[in-house]
Amino acid sequence: MKKQLLAALLITAFSGAALAQTVATVNGTKIDSTEVDAQVQMLSRESQGQVQDSPELRQSITKRLITRTLMIQEAKRLKIDQSPQYKAALDEAMAEAKKLGDDKKPGFKQDWATFQDNLLTRAFLAAVVGSHPVTPEETQAVYNDVSQHYKGSQEVQLGEIVTRSNEDAQKAIDALKARKSFKSVASQYTIDPAGKAAGGIPKSYVALKDLEQSAPPLYAAVKDLKKGQYTTTPLQGNGIFAVFYINDKRAVKVPSFKELEPQLVQRLQEARVEAAIGSLYQKATIK
Repeated sequence: MKKQLLAALLITAFSGAALAQTVATVNGTKIDSTEVDAQVQMLSRESQGQVQDSPELRQSITKRLITRTLMIQEAKRLKIDQSPQYKAALDEAMAEAKKLGDDKKPGFKQDWATFQDNLLTRAFLAAVVGSHPVTPEETQAVYNDVSQHYKGSQEVQLGEIVTRSNEDAQKAIDALKARKSFKSVASQYTIDPAGKAAGGIPKSYVALKDLEQSAPPLYAAVKDLKKGQYTTTPLQGNGIFAVFYINDKRAVKVPSFKELEPQLVQRLQEARVEAAIGSLYQKATIK
């Protein structure tokens, strides 16, 4: 949800096109294809071509634009756009634009309209969080739940060898059985550039409870392995074959409440935002 919200807030200027088609209508407000086109172009440009145009990408962008439109509509209904804070922020931004000469550049009118809308979505989110502040009691309760969830559990530092074929994965397993070091085998067989550079072993640890929820097949394969052991059957998925290795295994140590408090508050705030946006969708007429 967090990533979706950030994407909805960071929409940049939209380019116009003569042959625009309506891709969605939100409570009577039309979203046309030029907006989606602009986002596809921006993502492709910023990813240096790694993100390619596709129906799935366009569907995701359309959903973000619908969410953005709902937030803007609700902000205006609540008259947030008329608040002194919002107007002051606009005045400050306009003064800065004039100082830099941006207001004289081509396309500034459309850029400014987009900036106003983006600022309004941020103001709406701030209003949601501000109207339902997170209490210390709520934060403590979440921390207690987290502590209980990980109590007595373990986390692992996983090595990984990624190959394009079952044959190569089996060769890596055979090399490990011949007592070659995992790092040397990973350097020889893995197709992951980052993994090859790190000898297949990242510095980070992952809690087994998290793996159980997010990647059940991987959890099942490694949960009973001890330090120094590896999977003897390649795990297959998305056209790749992988071998996993337990470089280290230790008890999960939950950070102190003070250390986790900022993250927990943010999680609770995000939950409030998600609920508010969900409510907007429930009440909306979207075609």
